[in-house]
Amino acid sequence: MLYISTMIICLVASLFLSKTKVLGFLALMVLAYFAGAANPLTTIDYPVYLNHYNLLGSEVSPFEKGYTQLSLLFFNHGFDYASFRICFAFLACLILFLGVSLFIKNIALFASIYGLTVFFNDATQIRNLMMISLVILGAGLLTKKKRSIKLLGILILWFSTQFHDLGFIFLLSFVILYFMSMALLHRLYKYIVFTLFGLGFIFSVAGNSSVVKVLASFLSRFSSRSDSAANVINSFGRGTSTRIIVFMWIALIIYSLVLMVLLNAASSLDINKDKLKILFIGSSVSMTVAFLIVLAPDYSRISRNAFLFLLILLCMVIEHKKFLVISFKNAPKIVLILALLISTTYVNTSIWGSVYYDSIPYLAKIKK
Repeated sequence: MLYISTMIICLVASLFLSKTKVLGFLALMVLAYFAGAANPLTTIDYPVYLNHYNLLGSEVSPFEKGYTQLSLLFFNHGFDYASFRICFAFLACLILFLGVSLFIKNIALFASIYGLTVFFNDATQIRNLMMISLVILGAGLLTKKKRSIKLLGILILWFSTQFHDLGFIFLLSFVILYFMSMALLHRLYKYIVFTLFGLGFIFSVAGNSSVVKVLASFLSRFSSRSDSAANVINSFGRGTSTRIIVFMWIALIIYSLVLMVLLNAASSLDINKDKLKILFIGSSVSMTVAFLIVLAPDYSRISRNAFLFLLILLCMVIEHKKFLVISFKNAPKIVLILALLISTTYVNTSIWGSVYYDSIPYLAKIKK
């Protein structure tokens, strides 16, 4: 009941209030509790994390250095894995709150939609939760005027890679694209999207071994995870079923349409241009999955992470304008956004199989 009541309260409050930082903070702390206090018997990935935590000091950790060192700190101070996990989840959600607060004031709206869509993926893949929280915080700091704060933002973006290698995609995207004008980014976007879908189609037919080797070579040089290259070859190059690829492509097409609708709406509003650019870049990262999904379904998490930037953009537009007021004129936009939320949730739930989606009621503590 705590999960359901939290989501309802946040949704209702966000309809009437534009500033919900306190309520949003409390909601994110509730989500942190669900992620941290997960049941080890009903949560996939939990046994793996638990096993490697208990082996700290007696094995070479298979995880990134940031996660490993933080684990060691708690382990050496006598914390068991359950205690470490809940502290880790609360820290990640606190960072997420700080990052989202750099963009919007209606945190309750963000927390409710996040909680109802892809949160349980991050509650399961908890290193990813920390990574995307750091990415959002780092990206938010890039919107500040002071050069020292921007450099801190880049440092935090790099630090995110110490918890999950996928942070590299956001780090490189922001460092490379941030200095381009918004007009140029708009022009490049459509060409890049068509190229990625084209490459995805080609490699879905011709095979993907060469791409896997390139990714493995990059990670062997830069990743803080000792087995990243081997992991890419063995686990992230096994291919994906045609059904999953098609579903993901449909979801990405809807995603791209919503992104364009939100950008058009934002262009006429008094929104900080740097914030808009950062959210556009962060959201656009999702399109890389049009190609990478061919290699393995695991890459779907890139789109899931980028979805949080699109969600922040949606909340920002709603803050500045009654964008979703029910009317005949707004009906197509509302339908498109609902289609995005449903398709994103469906793909990121079904792609991990029945063991994952059967665990969701237990993560939400609806079932015990």
